[in-house]
Amino acid sequence: MNTQTIKSQLQALRMTTAANELEDMLASSKRAVNLEWLADLLQREIDQRRENNLRARIKAGKFPEETSLETFDYEYNPLEKDKILELASLSFVQKRQIALFLGPPGTGKTHVAIALGLLAIQAGKKVYCSSAKRLARDIQVHKARNALDVLFKKILGSHLWILDDFGVVSMQKDVAEEVFDLMDRRKQTTAMILTSNRDVSEWDQVFPDLIIANATVDRMFDRAKTVIFQGNSYRLKDRLDF
Repeated sequence: MNTQTIKSQLQALRMTTAANELEDMLASSKRAVNLEWLADLLQREIDQRRENNLRARIKAGKFPEETSLETFDYEYNPLEKDKILELASLSFVQKRQIALFLGPPGTGKTHVAIALGLLAIQAGKKVYCSSAKRLARDIQVHKARNALDVLFKKILGSHLWILDDFGVVSMQKDVAEEVFDLMDRRKQTTAMILTSNRDVSEWDQVFPDLIIANATVDRMFDRAKTVIFQGNSYRLKDRLDF
């Protein structure tokens, strides 16, 4: 067994003293020592810590469910699969770009958005996931507590922000102004996936002020990659008689 492997494992576990003194301890031993069992034990600890860290980041991301691209049925509805696979490379996250998923309810927008978010977490990225309705509520609650900066720090401190179901509910003026602020600041720090069931021409109806509406929508389309979802609802797939 190569002692360097065990030293690397000890360092990965932040056991610096043990890593530094390993070779001296082995040199002082008067008999040959089989370290394979130790390497296996340390690797199990490393793997479990990685899994625990992954689960913690998924929980912190507030995902409503866990999905994957492998479980998405590309044959059920026509979909621009090449665009999805390109997004799966996560280069858009590195470039802090926006991915817009547009189409009718139930066509897979949320499924793909969450799957990409989980891929980003597995790649070591911080992800914040929220529906537009929950975001509006969170803004109001944090604003009432004079803690809006805490919410903004969490969203803008992520590598990827997923905003699901944009356009489902209209925003009050104070909420719309804060959403605009988020969109304006996002491009400096955070990539984004936004899903919407509504036609883009209707987005200005979400905002009480046309100027804020136009400015916010303009920032949504800044360097955006658009994927159109169409066809039948996956939620009705097993209930329909074809």
